Amino acid sequence: MPHIHELYDFTASAYILHPTEPKICLHLHKKLNKWMHVGGHVELDEDPEQALTHEMEEETGLKRDQYEIIQVHDQPATDGHKQMPLPINVNVHPMKDSILPNHKHIDLVFLVKSKTDALKPQEGESQKIGWFTRKEIEDLKASEKLFPGNYNTCVWILDHPKLKSVVADPKKK
Repeated sequence: MPHIHELYDFTASAYILHPTEPKICLHLHKKLNKWMHVGGHVELDEDPEQALTHEMEEETGLKRDQYEIIQVHDQPATDGHKQMPLPINVNVHPMKDSILPNHKHIDLVFLVKSKTDALKPQEGESQKIGWFTRKEIEDLKASEKLFPGNYNTCVWILDHPKLKSVVADPKKK
């Protein structure tokens, strides 16, 4: 999708946990040629959760009933309002590949746990996608093939005390 605004666009992205192993899904971004988590622009007619849903389906083939959004923090309920899942991170980063020289993305980063290990990106999306262990993510970082910022987030997810049961390897229990 083209940029909506000259200076800032909102994006929704996800770090996807493997259903049974301590692995995170990454794909090779076609334009940036770096391994990174999935995501994309929040379009004018959608909220961040809807954007996440369409980006997940486009880039991984995962439909909404094939994953759950994991929330690390709770939030108060608000009567009469659609309750949105909380992202694990909100960041602003420059888009150096943009034709707009000062363009930035405000990224709402979600944590998702897949119910299947089958990944099937749609035609036109990067077909280079997979599940990566911590060691493989470390190797990608060392070879400078990992998108900046992804390493710290992957390690935070895999090491977070509240997430140990979510990312735990059931074979080791």
